[in-house]
Amino acid sequence: MNEASLSRGLIVIASIFIIIAGLKVAQPIVMPVLVAFFLAALTSPAVNLLVRFRMPLGIAITVVVVLLIGFFYALGRVLGNSTEQFLDRLPDYQHQLELWLVQLKDKVPWLIEDIEQRIAEFQPTDSAIAIVGRLFSGVGSVLTAIVLIVFTLIFTLLESRNASEKLRIAFGDDKTIGYIKRFSKMVQRYLLVKSLISLATGILVAILLIFLGVDYPILWGTFAFLMNFIPNVGSLLAAIPPMILAGLQLGLPGFLITTGGFVAINMIIGNLIEPRLMGKTLDISPLIVFLSLVIWGWILGPIGMLLSIPLTVVIKIALEVYPGTRWIAELISQ
Repeated sequence: MNEASLSRGLIVIASIFIIIAGLKVAQPIVMPVLVAFFLAALTSPAVNLLVRFRMPLGIAITVVVVLLIGFFYALGRVLGNSTEQFLDRLPDYQHQLELWLVQLKDKVPWLIEDIEQRIAEFQPTDSAIAIVGRLFSGVGSVLTAIVLIVFTLIFTLLESRNASEKLRIAFGDDKTIGYIKRFSKMVQRYLLVKSLISLATGILVAILLIFLGVDYPILWGTFAFLMNFIPNVGSLLAAIPPMILAGLQLGLPGFLITTGGFVAINMIIGNLIEPRLMGKTLDISPLIVFLSLVIWGWILGPIGMLLSIPLTVVIKIALEVYPGTRWIAELISQ
């Protein structure tokens, strides 16, 4: 390796660290903008469809944004009520868990005694108050982020209509424009398909829990929808709370049926439907998946963990589209 190549490599590595540090510092702005870009990629087909039916662009964007806000508002109300009721009933669930452990004490006393001590030390009311306090303390920043997301979404949808012409003027190279258009289509398809698959997972989980009579099925269905964006680990995390709750409410049979239902849903969607619809787009090494969760979570917080795999897939698509960087995409593939 000559000096020029070594210097170039060091400059690239230093640039990456500078960009990561900048993203970390600018997290309050970067996170809402990224969310807005993802929402724009998901909603632009709806805007294009309305425009195709001769609806003015401004009205089409207004309709889509208003419907999106209405959907999230209604969902937020339902989730807020479910979360409030769940926090109110935490002491009841603690008492039920203690009774459940008493029944198991004869079988595994060494484990149960330690768990009982930890449960006795746990104060659900204080924890609930702390959770609500943290939520309310962040209301101001959340409202600011929502305003930023909405306005960024509106302007992104407006700009997307003239994007092709601007690219032609900026680059003038048909090959480069072709790369960018292919990248845009692949990203849009991935986000749309992944969101629909996650939505189907959340709906099936909610239906399963409604059928079994487990409390707060909408809450756990939404949790499953969000966690489905995180491969492997996300499905496990989404299954744990409703499985425990089913065990407390319905006993061991309810726990086993709920566990079997989650396994069946994730096997059918994760192993049969998703690979056929996604192709090799999500073909990412497990190590890269784990590092993505850690790095994006550190940079952008909890939202970064949810967006980590979509962001990594977007980067992988960008590397795949351009022949000069395709070898890097192969390195991070499974």
